[in-house]
Amino acid sequence: MTACKDAIARMIEYLARDAARYDASAAAQREAFCHRPAARSPLLLQSALPAEFADYPRFTYKEIHYDEEKMLYNGLLDALAAQAGGRESVPSVRANMGCGIVPALFGLVQELFDDKMPWLQTHLPADQVREMTAADLTITSEFRQALDHMEYIASALEGTGVRVYPLDIQGAFDTAHLVMGDDIFYQMFDEPELVHHLLSLSCDAIEIAFRECLRRIPGSDETVAHYSYLVMPRSLGGIKLSEDTSTLLSPSAIEEFVKPYMRRALEAAGGGYIHYCGRNDALFEAVLNEPLAHGLNFGNPDKHDMAKVLSRCAEREKLFIGGMPRLPGETLEGFMKRAADASCRGGVCYLLLVQSAPPGETAAYSAAWDQAVMNNCGD
Repeated sequence: MTACKDAIARMIEYLARDAARYDASAAAQREAFCHRPAARSPLLLQSALPAEFADYPRFTYKEIHYDEEKMLYNGLLDALAAQAGGRESVPSVRANMGCGIVPALFGLVQELFDDKMPWLQTHLPADQVREMTAADLTITSEFRQALDHMEYIASALEGTGVRVYPLDIQGAFDTAHLVMGDDIFYQMFDEPELVHHLLSLSCDAIEIAFRECLRRIPGSDETVAHYSYLVMPRSLGGIKLSEDTSTLLSPSAIEEFVKPYMRRALEAAGGGYIHYCGRNDALFEAVLNEPLAHGLNFGNPDKHDMAKVLSRCAEREKLFIGGMPRLPGETLEGFMKRAADASCRGGVCYLLLVQSAPPGETAAYSAAWDQAVMNNCGD
C-alpha cells in the first residue's frame, strides 16, 4: 500500500497545479448551462496521461470496491486525462461502486468481477416489493461503504480543485429494473400497479442517494461534477439520471412508466441531465419536452443522426453533453464545423463537446473548435 500512497500523492500534487484553471473552467460551463454567449465556448477535451504517469497500471474493479486508496488511485488516472486536455474539462473522482449501488438501499448486494463493473445477480421477488414502503429503504453496509469512500476521496482532494462527483444514480425505471430484474417487463402488463409502486420507491431511493452524496461533496451547494469533465450548477439541480433500460420501451410505456418518474426524480433534485445508451426516439422527445432536463448525453452517439440531434437540442435550449463520431475522411476542421453548425443558435452554443485528442494534438483540437464556434456564434 505504500507504493499506492506514493502514487496518489504524486498524482494529486500534479493535478493541484492547475486548480485555478479548473475553477475558471467550471465557471465557463456554468455560463453554458445558463445559455449565455461566450467569447470562448467550453471544450471538454481529454488527452493521454502525462509521461510520468503513462505506465501506471490500474487496479481491477473487484480490487477497488472495498479499498478507498485503490478507488482513489484509479479515479485520479481519469482526472489526469481531463487535466491533460488543457481546456474546460474539470477533473473529478467518484466512488465507482457500480450502477447497483442505489438498489443497495433495497437490501441488494452486487456481485464483483475483476474485468467488469459490479452487477446485480439477485433481485427482489414481487411479493417482497409489494410489501415494501419507503421506510424500508435503509443505508446498508454496501451503501455505507460507498459514502465512506466519498468522504475519504473528498478529504484527499481538499484544496486541489479536483471535484468529487456522485455515485452512479440511475433513473427510476433503470433502478426498478435492477431491483426486480427482467420480471418487470411482464409485470408492466400483469400487475402495472406493482410496477408503479416500485417506481415510486425507486424515486425515494434516488432522492436519498443524491442527498447523501451532496452531503459529502465539498461545494455541492454551488456545483455538482460528473465524469471528470462536466460541472453543472447546483441552481439547475445537478443530478445525472441514466435511462438505459427505458430505451427498450414503447412510446406508450415511456408515457406511463418513464416520464412521470423522470419528472419526479428531477423535481426532487431541482433538475439535472439525462443519459442513455442506445436509441429510442420517443425517449428523446420525452427528454426534450422535460423542462427540468437541462442536458442530454448519449452513450452511443453513433446510433443517431447527430446533426439532427444537436439541432433539436439547440432549438429547445437543451445542452447536448458528449461526443459524436467523425465521418470517414472528415478533417478535424470539418468535424468541428459540422458540430458547431448544428449547435449554435442566436450567438449561443448548445453543445458541450467531449473529445479525446491524441497526444500532441490538443492545440489543434482547441483551435479548430474555437474557429468553428466563432464562425457560428461570433458577432
